[in-house]
Amino acid sequence: MVINFEIADKLAIIIPRSQLLITAANPETYAEPIERLAKQFEKCPKLYETHGKNDHPAIFHYFYGGTDIFICEYDREDTMFGYTILNDDLEMSEWGYTSVSEICRIAPLNIDYWFEEQTIEAALYKRNPDYFRKPVSAYKPKGLPE
Repeated sequence: MVINFEIADKLAIIIPRSQLLITAANPETYAEPIERLAKQFEKCPKLYETHGKNDHPAIFHYFYGGTDIFICEYDREDTMFGYTILNDDLEMSEWGYTSVSEICRIAPLNIDYWFEEQTIEAALYKRNPDYFRKPVSAYKPKGLPE
């Protein structure tokens, strides 16, 4: 099976360069993950659409080591909004805007092709239940600590 990488035009922008090269060179291996990512891309709210809400959809997840970037909004150009934890520094982790072009230039960073749809609040609690509050959302992803 050969995947049509036509979708890569809109997705290539959000996939870190090194990961995109590997993905493009192995279309049969990455057909399903690219399809999942395309579906998530279509669900992603535009900037300010989640402003003031208690729950923020975790649409994209970038990771490397102790760094996690959970994205809930994207302007379809270069600006994303979400929650960032750098190098496991929970005290300095924060909500904010980030540049897709900057994220994609960080060589070891990857976008999580297998990230399960959930809220950012649930993802944070699941990652560090001793630090983040249990989410009030009715949506509970698999494996969420009690």
